[in-house]
Amino acid sequence: MLGVLALPVLVYAWVTTGLRPFTLPALVATVGGGLVVILVGSRLRAPIASRPPVRGAAVWLALGSAVAAWELQAFLQHPRSAHPTISSLTNNLMQNHVSRAGAMLVWLAAGVWLARR
Repeated sequence: MLGVLALPVLVYAWVTTGLRPFTLPALVATVGGGLVVILVGSRLRAPIASRPPVRGAAVWLALGSAVAAWELQAFLQHPRSAHPTISSLTNNLMQNHVSRAGAMLVWLAAGVWLARR
């Protein structure tokens, strides 16, 4: 099944990352892709007996809170070069279409993986 989905997912990532950033079509394509991977991932869920305990959610909450706190403090500090946000750190990595499409593929795969849990 993975082979059948590979080409459409590659095309989706390429087209989506070719859209003009910060526009409604780019937002709809990104959110739409996220909703699809959540749906696909939830359909591929592991059996209940093999799911991690609830304490795993606490770890993810702590990690997410730490990242959000870092982002907020970096955003509020100046100069930006001394206090980079995650987006400012990744801007240089995603200057071309190929790397943006690769990042989209990683984001989609992470979404499926998280939805399976």
